[in-house]
Amino acid sequence: MRIPVTQMSNEVLLRQLLDAMPSYVFLVDKDVSILDYNAAAGAFLGIGRRDILRHRAGEVFNCLHSRDVQAGCGYGPACQSCLVRGAVNEAFTGKKCVRRQVTMELCSGRTVKKLQVLITAAPFAYQGHERAVLIIEDLGGLAAFQPLLQSDSNLAHLKTKPGAARLRA
Repeated sequence: MRIPVTQMSNEVLLRQLLDAMPSYVFLVDKDVSILDYNAAAGAFLGIGRRDILRHRAGEVFNCLHSRDVQAGCGYGPACQSCLVRGAVNEAFTGKKCVRRQVTMELCSGRTVKKLQVLITAAPFAYQGHERAVLIIEDLGGLAAFQPLLQSDSNLAHLKTKPGAARLRA
C-alpha cells in the first residue's frame, strides 16, 4: 500500500529523497565541515560516519593539501584555490547557487584517477544557522558526448572549461 507524502514525516521524506539521488550530496557549514550526506556519497567515500561527520571536506576526501598545515583543510596556501571550498564560499558570500564543471584527481596510493564532475553549492538558512548543500555529480558518462559538443555549433554554448582539484580517495 502506498503511503501519501502528506502522511510521511518530514525527516523520513527528506532522507528517502536524498538517498534516491545518485549524485554525492553533502550538507556543509561555512567551514565546509560535513554535517550530513546521502547514501551515494557514503558509498563513494567508503568510510564510516564517524570519519565523515563534523570533518572538513578536504579531510574526508583526503585532499593532497589537507595536511599541508597543522590547522588542516582550509588553512593551507593551496586552499585559497580549492574549487570545492571556493564554490561553497562563493555560495555563502553571494547568497546564490554556484555551479562549476571541474576535473578532480582522486589519488589512492600511487594511482590517480581523473574524474569529471559538476560541483553545485547552494546556501540556505535553517533554524538560524547558515548551511549549504554541496552536490558533486560524476559527469564521466557524458565524456563520450564531448566531441559532439565541440563539433556542433548549435551545442557549443553548453561547453565549460574545467578547472582542476587534486584530491585523494
